[in-house]
Amino acid sequence: MIRRWATDLALGMRLALGGGGARTALVRLTLTAVGVGLGVAVLLTATSVPNLLGARDDRAAARVLVEGAAVGGVDPIQVAGRHDEFRGRGLQGYLVQPTGPRPPAAPGVDRLPGPGEAVLSPALAELLRSPEGELLRPRFPHRVIGTIGSAGLTGPNELYFYVGSDTVARQPDVSLVSRFGAGTSRRDLTSLELLLVVVGATTCLVPVFVFVVTSTRLAAAARDRRLAALRLAGADRGQVHRIAAGEALLGSLAGMLAGVALFQLIRVLVPAITVDAFRGGLFGTDVVPDWRLGVPALLALPVLACAAAVFALRQVVIEPLGVERRGTRTRRKLGWRLLPAVAGGALLVTGSAGAETYRAGNPAVIAGVVFVLTAVPLLLPWVVERVAGLLGGGSPAWLLAVRRLQLDSATAARLVSGIAVVLAGSIALQGVYARTESELPAPRDIRVLATYYATSVADGEAFTAALHALPGLAGVPVRTGSLIETASGERTSFVVASCPKLRAEAGVADCRDGDVYAATTRSSSVPAPGERVWFSEVRRAHRADAPQWTVPAVHRVPMYGEDAAELVVTPAALASASGAGLTVNATLPAADADQVERVRNVVGWNGSVDSLATGRDGTYALITHVLSVGSVLVLLFVAGSLLVAAWEQLRERRRSLATLTANGVGRGVLARSLVWQLAIPVAVAVLVAVPAGLALDWLVLTFVVHRPMAADVPSIALLTVTAVAAVLLVTALTLPALWRTTSLENLREE
Repeated sequence: MIRRWATDLALGMRLALGGGGARTALVRLTLTAVGVGLGVAVLLTATSVPNLLGARDDRAAARVLVEGAAVGGVDPIQVAGRHDEFRGRGLQGYLVQPTGPRPPAAPGVDRLPGPGEAVLSPALAELLRSPEGELLRPRFPHRVIGTIGSAGLTGPNELYFYVGSDTVARQPDVSLVSRFGAGTSRRDLTSLELLLVVVGATTCLVPVFVFVVTSTRLAAAARDRRLAALRLAGADRGQVHRIAAGEALLGSLAGMLAGVALFQLIRVLVPAITVDAFRGGLFGTDVVPDWRLGVPALLALPVLACAAAVFALRQVVIEPLGVERRGTRTRRKLGWRLLPAVAGGALLVTGSAGAETYRAGNPAVIAGVVFVLTAVPLLLPWVVERVAGLLGGGSPAWLLAVRRLQLDSATAARLVSGIAVVLAGSIALQGVYARTESELPAPRDIRVLATYYATSVADGEAFTAALHALPGLAGVPVRTGSLIETASGERTSFVVASCPKLRAEAGVADCRDGDVYAATTRSSSVPAPGERVWFSEVRRAHRADAPQWTVPAVHRVPMYGEDAAELVVTPAALASASGAGLTVNATLPAADADQVERVRNVVGWNGSVDSLATGRDGTYALITHVLSVGSVLVLLFVAGSLLVAAWEQLRERRRSLATLTANGVGRGVLARSLVWQLAIPVAVAVLVAVPAGLALDWLVLTFVVHRPMAADVPSIALLTVTAVAAVLLVTALTLPALWRTTSLENLREE
């Protein structure tokens, strides 16, 4: 039995290579291999995501600071982290100050830099050498002593640095570190973020399986004629089915090889095509499929292709003298087509038990989303058949299109099923997007906030003067302040203000430089005169043992204006302070990218400059970026598969189209008929996909994460228009093939 099966499968493979002429067979095999190959490449890439994210997280965790724990034989270092930007690209790293000759080892770095030295990532070093890095060079006047290896970077294009400095100990965010490498740097996804991943990944993968099934039915008419010839030669029906499976098996195996080759090409190109994505791009070596996901996916594709080829013969009677299709007038049944939708809805409702984050990643929820989206291509043939049956007379082009749909609605439904799945999934995804966006913190009102850490009033005044000297920033409001802490741990906030400012803005008429004021309306206690305090901006673990400032007498006066600080200190009052830790904040008006970079250069490494571009949560941005790219790629993939299938349909119908032309039907009529043959199923696909997407949106938000339903109507309209436009574009691209197909040469018989 096994030998007989193997022989039949081998015969099917031989027919796939040479049946119906070498050229035709090669075209047919190529189309099938392309379809399966694209599916394999997408699946391998999708199953690589866990390893890709895991490798990035591991490398990010390897460079996380570990505070407090002393390590034998290692001299701790003073470290201050910096998270910055340069023209929209993330720029981050550490300021380091060694305390001895044996500093801890940082991943990817041969030697940590000393004062005046720097170790840079390859991308940052290249940027500084290029003309584009002109505004960044003032921040890196250091001598570069090395390059960070891949073990210390999350991506090949990451802008990362270790800069040596002798002033790190005075930074307010300094840490004393003896080693790098925390357990993990990953934060858990929120339930809505996890739901975005589930719905987005399913939306991207289900159309791939739909196209794999469709690609095995390419050139079905020619295959049926070959199988009829085999029946004439003595093959029974079981053999015919096995031979058909063999033909599909060869195409799927060739597609697997093509998909693996395409996947390897993707790995090579990943660093180049993700330059600015994910704050540093992706390493191609991280794109490694998880064998627990990749192997079942690879094995499932040939099995799916063979099963689809055999299943396609269920309505075909292949006899020695020809091929007949039975049951052509039998109306399709609706009942079993609703089962996946019902099962998916039930899984989404019943899978809502447990913690919120667990619910979003529950296998029952994932299966429910898959079932609901799978129901779309199953329902589509039934709806197309019913709609086509209701359509009546009209122009010749309309009549030709309607009659074709009435005779073979399944083919038309298969052509647009991928678009329908993408549209339904994207609508649900946009709903989750809208709900997630509504729960994100509101954007800050400020455009740019510059923060500078000053060690004295004079230092802060020098920064203010340099800031005001920049074009367009003269007179920008600046606030200097900090916290003081008593020996008992009580903290008091203060701001530094000059007497002219207090007279003009706070109503303090009798002001002398050196005074300290508190508003009479403040009920909070303040340090007593003569009390010795520390500046809290300098961490307790790293401040001097001796107090840093002796508080003078505090005058309580009626004040208005000023902010919520408890004390107002004039500059001369801090003249006796040692190592004052002051924070200078400047809120800047809307500025162009170059102006923001000039502000960053003025701040240098003694502070930070935050803008709205840097205030977005990185994990959410990563998820939305991946899903946006994936949605675009899948839409292109589906449009390409639709184009391939449409071309194949024209090849199979070339004789009938040429006959119509020979009988006087104009090519314009045939072209309009072709447009109607795709436009009608597309309209039906939209009518099915939009309610399905909204239903999925309602199910996942209401029952999985218990949030009100959110529908982004403009996005739904845009998605619908995009899907329709993709189909119309495919139709336009098939018109040149239609002109060739209607040539009278196609009526010639040998």
